[in-house]
Amino acid sequence: MRQIKTFSDSRLDTQCAYCGEYPDTRDHVPSKIILEKPFPENIPVVPNCLKCNNGFSLDEEYFACLIECIISGTTDLDKLSRESIVKILKRKDKLKARLDSAFINKDGESYFKIESERIENVILKLAYGHAKFENSETQFDKPEHIAFVPIETLTEEEQSSFFAVTELQKIPEIGSRAMQNLYLIQDGIPVDNWIIVQDGIYQYAVTPTIGNLKVRILIWNYLACEVMW
Repeated sequence: MRQIKTFSDSRLDTQCAYCGEYPDTRDHVPSKIILEKPFPENIPVVPNCLKCNNGFSLDEEYFACLIECIISGTTDLDKLSRESIVKILKRKDKLKARLDSAFINKDGESYFKIESERIENVILKLAYGHAKFENSETQFDKPEHIAFVPIETLTEEEQSSFFAVTELQKIPEIGSRAMQNLYLIQDGIPVDNWIIVQDGIYQYAVTPTIGNLKVRILIWNYLACEVMW
């Protein structure tokens, strides 16, 4: 990621990116558990409180392990490709048992019974974090829309829409990363752009429009996520 120093109002950094309380620490968004080693430089970091920092960790662990098992089509540790996930599941017997019981093989078809609330919790955290990191402003309201699907289940038209650049109808916070990172196409029209945290692993886009803010995320070239306020 390109290093950009923010020049927005420093008072905007006196709130946790997730709950708005006074921040005790800072948090990587995305968490390193979603990324691959060697970790990229300049991973987005936002202010947060210890309560939120600790509160998301178990769901993030479940999320990362579940997605790896889904992509691999198994909970067999010998068949998983990410060594970091294998190490977690060797250490976390209850989590491994939970995923084993969620793997359904019936009538020749296999799938995972997912815990949607835990997945949504992680996606919301990511969206809140990216909104804060790019626009410098904390979102206090719950989003109006949250969706996540395997990218391969989208039609070609839906995928084009998901990855499309969008004309910005609202100028980001003065001095924010988004303001400095504005991309102008022909005729000087400002549009959003995708931020690649780790190629093939994680990328996101934050799009402010009049009355709305949209965050799109693609994880491991597998899970397409969209959150809108």
